[in-house]
Amino acid sequence: MFTKAELLDAIDQLMDGRHSIQSCEKLAAIYTVLDHLYAPDVGYSNDNKVIAEAKPVIGYYGDSDFLLAIEGKDPDKVWPLIDELIEALSVLNPRLLSNFFDKLYQL
Repeated sequence: MFTKAELLDAIDQLMDGRHSIQSCEKLAAIYTVLDHLYAPDVGYSNDNKVIAEAKPVIGYYGDSDFLLAIEGKDPDKVWPLIDELIEALSVLNPRLLSNFFDKLYQL
């Protein structure tokens, strides 16, 4: 995954270089990746500086009810909900939770 700084650096390099159709295509691709990896509320000024701070969003990982529900959401808001669910599961079904953690540690 690219960091925001890496993407903005690549944009700066292309903006400073020779302008051509190929550089425009590369810029379009980099802006698309930037917009996909970070919140859509990112804005750019005429000198290519980020106006609003970008926040990572959760992408598309599948079509289960859960994955569709979190798609495009801010991870900072999703993780506390998942943690709350894990805490409830520790009381309701500790064996299931233990199996889940076993699988998670094997990743």
